[in-house]
Amino acid sequence: MAEQKKVSKKAALDMVKDKKEIIVRSEVLIEPMEYGRIFAASEMFPDVKSAAQGAVKLMAGRELGMTPIQSLNSFYFVAGRIAIMAQAMGACIKKSGKYDYEIIEHTEEICRIAFYKTGGEKEKIGESEFTKKMAAAAGIINKDNWRNYPKNMLFCRALANGARWFCPDAIAGFYSVEELQDLTSEKKEEIIKIDSEGEVKKENETAE
Repeated sequence: MAEQKKVSKKAALDMVKDKKEIIVRSEVLIEPMEYGRIFAASEMFPDVKSAAQGAVKLMAGRELGMTPIQSLNSFYFVAGRIAIMAQAMGACIKKSGKYDYEIIEHTEEICRIAFYKTGGEKEKIGESEFTKKMAAAAGIINKDNWRNYPKNMLFCRALANGARWFCPDAIAGFYSVEELQDLTSEKKEEIIKIDSEGEVKKENETAE
């Protein structure tokens, strides 16, 4: 009889433990969804169209120790995937306590970045560079961002490559927004031209 009581008590404790775990797991999902509803309803974040999208951004940010607002401002949906802005990626590296980076060269033609291990004696672990020639070879040099902000884009691509090569744990393996944007084709834009006789002609142009 005493043995039966012990078993029953153990079973009861297991049930309580399981119930607590279920509650904790539920709260892990419920909280981001509640935040997601607030952010979607605020209309302050145009890319957040639903509570679920807001929750996904929050959970992605949690992987990197971000606050809710940091998550909303750092992550974006690109071509059906979630990605992190390069500047936020850089911040994650800097605050990791394990890694650091330094811009060695940065012009309109090239960006070269050195990566280091920290936490003791600073140790260089490699370099990453991205050039205008590389962008041209990849067929992305005529995209709007590259035409308007070439220096910024060189930095974004050099940083993202180096982060995945030398400190992937600091960024949880995420791709940068700028990388995924480069992989997607731009929408065709309608161009209006007027010939010498004043006739209006419409053409479609696709940026390479």
